Amino acid sequence: MTSLPFRSPGRGHDYQGTRYTLAQLARRVGISESYARTLLAKGDRLPKADGADADRKPWWQPDTIDRWCQDTGRALPEDAAPLYRRPAATAPAPVTFDSDVLLPGSRRTGEQVPVRVTLYETDHGPVVWVQRYSGLEYDVDGHRAARAAAYVLPPALWRDAVILVPGALSFREREGEMTPDVDAFRLDPPEDAAAEELPRWVPKFIKPRPEEPDRSPADPATVPVREAGLPDVDIVARAVGHDLPLWWRGTCTPDAVRRARTMGEGAVFTVADTTTKWPEHRERIVAAYQHKMYDAFPHAWTVLAADTLSAFDEARTTIAKATGRGVGWYAPASPAAPELPTRVETAIRAAAGRMLQSGYAAAELHELREAESTQPWDSPYGEALWEAARSLAGHLVRYSPEDVFTAVNREHIGTAGPVAQDYRAQLTPLSEKTVAKLRAQPTRRLLRLLVNDTHLPTIKHYGFLEQALEELAHLYTDQTGRWVAEFHPGHSHDDDAEHPDLAVEWPTGKPPAGWGEQTVIAGDKSSDGVFALTPTPDGGLRIDPLPSSGGATEYTWGYPGTGPGHLYDALTAAALDSWEDTSQWLNQFAGRRTHASGLWKAIQDTPQHEPLRLPWPKVVEWTHADRDAAARR
Repeated sequence: MTSLPFRSPGRGHDYQGTRYTLAQLARRVGISESYARTLLAKGDRLPKADGADADRKPWWQPDTIDRWCQDTGRALPEDAAPLYRRPAATAPAPVTFDSDVLLPGSRRTGEQVPVRVTLYETDHGPVVWVQRYSGLEYDVDGHRAARAAAYVLPPALWRDAVILVPGALSFREREGEMTPDVDAFRLDPPEDAAAEELPRWVPKFIKPRPEEPDRSPADPATVPVREAGLPDVDIVARAVGHDLPLWWRGTCTPDAVRRARTMGEGAVFTVADTTTKWPEHRERIVAAYQHKMYDAFPHAWTVLAADTLSAFDEARTTIAKATGRGVGWYAPASPAAPELPTRVETAIRAAAGRMLQSGYAAAELHELREAESTQPWDSPYGEALWEAARSLAGHLVRYSPEDVFTAVNREHIGTAGPVAQDYRAQLTPLSEKTVAKLRAQPTRRLLRLLVNDTHLPTIKHYGFLEQALEELAHLYTDQTGRWVAEFHPGHSHDDDAEHPDLAVEWPTGKPPAGWGEQTVIAGDKSSDGVFALTPTPDGGLRIDPLPSSGGATEYTWGYPGTGPGHLYDALTAAALDSWEDTSQWLNQFAGRRTHASGLWKAIQDTPQHEPLRLPWPKVVEWTHADRDAAARR
């Protein structure tokens, strides 16, 4: 059985990460382990477990246990979170502070981040509700958000404060319901921190301690913040005598918070939908309609219309089912129901049910990808073409994989090793005129080469493309026309000025013709790319990136893991003359003693920081042996 240490979630303890076994639960609530087992066997006499370990033994979080004690009238454990010890408020606690607090900037941006702080003055100490705003520009983790309480409370009250940082509401997949999620924190100032004069709004029963001259001043920016549990929101509401506001993901903006304050506690209103995925679908389909995709790419329009209609109906149903209220909480801002211009909705409903003709659709896929690659990097129509191509490829993958697997992935490699150096030496620079135009007007193709992230709002907010353009030193093409970007020294894995990193348009699908008896599969070191080296009749050496089989290209070796699995899939797929799916072979071999894959052994046995060298004929031989073994399953 998995051993879970019994730990007391006291000051400085990682309270949220604690898991109690049945025996530890028994000790926590003061009963015998045998009696606990009896209660567990009866089915509903213990709190519902929060999870199970690898041996299917249940485990509980401390909040679950403490809530059960409170609900059943049992004595609370000595280390129970203070919130569970507080009696229910007899009247709504006064709100003595309700405004934004600016937190110091992060090391990366240096910009201050606002959070909304509401201070409830209860008879048993302050309860601080810290609400984070939605949006990348307001991104802050729970610990940092909780520190806002130190800017509102005087140090004399830091130890007594209970700080709650709620998460955002999100739809569950099926029933459209929400799960309130609240993290509790405590401030843990040093014992010698100097107290400050208490403000007028502090309860009269609290007396400030006299300041001692040798005490260091308390600093809100550095006061330690400790986790203090995961209380249910109704427990918090019970302590403060208020229903608490929880916000749908994406709806808690400064404007919405001001509106909620103006309308008063409990009021609800509608805001633009920033919670579901519908707005992204809407932007894409409107752009596609405006650019007459239905004429230029009718099959792409059909699949995009079907996807859009599905997202439309899903968002409408999900929003309609969600009540936005629960015990002790409510959602002030409700996402607006989805809508579309009438002409667009009519057009997509007419197209969504049409049948695809695979031959024409496959031909269109190539044109679609070419058109998408030349669009401006931030073009909504480019996004529509991209999503349509992905969806169309999904429909065609079983019928014409030779057309689907012509796209490229992005792979980032170092060039310190001899294979990568020789590959780099064979590249051809793009013309200065072409590069200058691309820098001035980046295309979506260039974006995908330079930036690993594919989410446009994230790319725009963090300036990933602008940063990548500053780091870009050269643009090349390889012998097949794929692009390769080289970055300035100082932006490489090894910080090696002589061997800069490359971003490569890495191929998918089948290898090019010409791999034979003399071909060697080679890599310099794990995660720096894998290539096929083939001597040419004129005494040269052709270097081809090992194509992906349709999955990831992060090829590694030296251990049994995901990266080596990607390498195995790519090698076996390349070695077959058919489009047979080899991705499940390793799973089939894992539980069998009758077959040991020679290829998998070679991948695992090559040390991670040593060169990989596999003769191509041997790879082919191993692949056919594995295929025969898989067929006998």
